[in-house]
Amino acid sequence: MRTLAAERVAIALAAAGLAGCSTFGASKFTPPKNAICAGQGFAIDASFASAGLHDCVIAPDGSVVVSVDHEPAVAEGINPSPWFAFRLKSDAPRSITVTLDYTDYTHRYAPYVSADGKTWMALGADKLALNERKTRATLKLDVPKGTLWVAGQPLSPSHDNLEWTRRELISKGFEEERYGTSLEGQPLIGFVGGGGVDAIVMLTRQHPPETSGQEAYRSFLERLTDRADDKANLFRARHRIILAPMPNPDGVDAGHWRLNAGGIDLNRDWGVFSQPETKALSAWIKLQAGNRRVVSMMDFHSTDRTVIYAPPLDAASPTIGFLPALKQKFDSTLSAPPAWSYSHNADGGTAKGWALEQLKAPGITVELWDQIPAQDARALGAAAADALIEYFAR
Repeated sequence: MRTLAAERVAIALAAAGLAGCSTFGASKFTPPKNAICAGQGFAIDASFASAGLHDCVIAPDGSVVVSVDHEPAVAEGINPSPWFAFRLKSDAPRSITVTLDYTDYTHRYAPYVSADGKTWMALGADKLALNERKTRATLKLDVPKGTLWVAGQPLSPSHDNLEWTRRELISKGFEEERYGTSLEGQPLIGFVGGGGVDAIVMLTRQHPPETSGQEAYRSFLERLTDRADDKANLFRARHRIILAPMPNPDGVDAGHWRLNAGGIDLNRDWGVFSQPETKALSAWIKLQAGNRRVVSMMDFHSTDRTVIYAPPLDAASPTIGFLPALKQKFDSTLSAPPAWSYSHNADGGTAKGWALEQLKAPGITVELWDQIPAQDARALGAAAADALIEYFAR
């Protein structure tokens, strides 16, 4: 039997599927076969890559309740991230009230809407209302004739960041490698460039919906590879650049909150390596680093604020002195510098902790606020790259 992620990708590609629908009354509207609910001239479906895990009902007054369900989890969740993404198809322009029902979880992502699934606008704050416990969010949607997409962040399924990274690096001497296979059989793709005496590692999207972190990753990579002064050229000559832009394709495409297809938070699996994604990625990083000194490993995420999680300043790493330089760069160049948190848990299962234990490198978790403006996310990513170049190309 096909898994949920594989089913969704197949449906998205083939525009086919099965789902139950409500009755249609006198309407002549023909709902799509893959609707999760339909009636009164419109339908809702979630049959595309990165769609949320949803069901829905239509009330007699035409309002809609959409359940926001989470992925099956092996362990109790950390930092719940109720993700929603669905689309409405209507036979005429209409206003529709949609309530997102989170049951025991609380609303996190501010809604975005799109007419084509590519160009997105934030839903106005006046069109969003929360109940007292923030377990139900009611959206007032102006639905055109045709399709309206609704999501917690602009959609970015697994192929998106892979294709972006591929385009960015196509003429810069990087090699693309399949370093493993996900639990559901998707290729795990990395990129590597340069062959200097040191190395830098970066990754993003271990947690599926965290696309503001992905935006910072993109700006970081652009600055690291495009900056053309002498220091930047020296940095690239000295450093092997190791990239993993999509370590959790199954979770991303299935609309998971934090987990892979095995019900595991990958950023708690570094060390145990119970999942093929972390096992393959950690081995590939070690292979690509070889005997080089890894100066840092940066892992880009999103959360409810912009914050940097770093090891203590007295940690046993030959490049721990980079951390004050990075903080100084953020403080001197960003209009709203991030907060910092210093700690290390050798058994925490994070990529950050694994980097310090296994590579003797300061692992840095770069967390971007969910609602950070894109230009601010990009400014942080660029500043991080500048700090690397200026510190290690002295």
